[in-house]
Amino acid sequence: MKGQPSSNRSLKVLSMLTAIALASCASSLSNKASAPANLAALPEQAPNADSATPAKAAIPRPQLIKSADISIQVKSIEETTKAVSDLVKQQQGDILELQDFRTGSYGIAQSVSLKVRIPQERLDSVLETIAQLGIVKGRSLKAEDVSNQLVDLQARLKNLRQTELQLQEILKQTGSVGDVLKVTQELSRVREMIEQIDAQLTNLKNQVAYSTIQVTLSSAIATIPPQSDLGTQIQNTWNSATSSLVGVSIGLLKLAIWLLVYCPYWLIPLAIYLFLRRRRRQLPQIQKPDSEANSD
Repeated sequence: MKGQPSSNRSLKVLSMLTAIALASCASSLSNKASAPANLAALPEQAPNADSATPAKAAIPRPQLIKSADISIQVKSIEETTKAVSDLVKQQQGDILELQDFRTGSYGIAQSVSLKVRIPQERLDSVLETIAQLGIVKGRSLKAEDVSNQLVDLQARLKNLRQTELQLQEILKQTGSVGDVLKVTQELSRVREMIEQIDAQLTNLKNQVAYSTIQVTLSSAIATIPPQSDLGTQIQNTWNSATSSLVGVSIGLLKLAIWLLVYCPYWLIPLAIYLFLRRRRRQLPQIQKPDSEANSD
């Protein structure tokens, strides 16, 4: 009989947790279904307004994630890159990425690619300013409406925070260790969901607040290399000649080292050759006295 109150309290806690979970799911589904309707905020009616007159709903501004891409041909890539960087700083933006594809070879187009982020309300003016820095070769603009996603995340976040408050109240009323553990686990799960949804909501808001622009700067293809002055040509020729002399000297030195290391392999055949050659020269001299003696 003593365990009956604790069991009743456990059943009560379980039923409350189940009711909270069901209410949270139901409210989330209802918020998803009514998300487009929540986008329109009704203005307050005047005290003396006729109740039969329908109130006009204010059309909300859509929440868009915008991104642009522009490619221009410029005379000087370095000067234009600096101009774009200064423009982004003036508009309170950031340079997210910079890639330099300049190789220094003639006959190959040189280009620099920049990815910048700027406030969305300044996107059009920045695009127009960048377009005036050269000849526009390509331009595109994309937008994605995330209004429903924002409303859904905000509604889910609101419901989860209400559930968190209810669980905290239940935690104050429970007394047994088992009930405390159950409520604590549910509270931890709800808080984890709150953090996840809050992060998603913050990320979407940042994407709406700031737009990205992919800027590609390219130069005309140089077919004729610029001619350097006479002093520079003489200096380059001298450098090439001295470099070639050093290379040949090092090559001869390496060859001498190799010959010195392998001298046993070529000195022995050389000694044999010299010995045989000397032997051949001595044979006629030996045979000649013998022939003279026979003739006497």
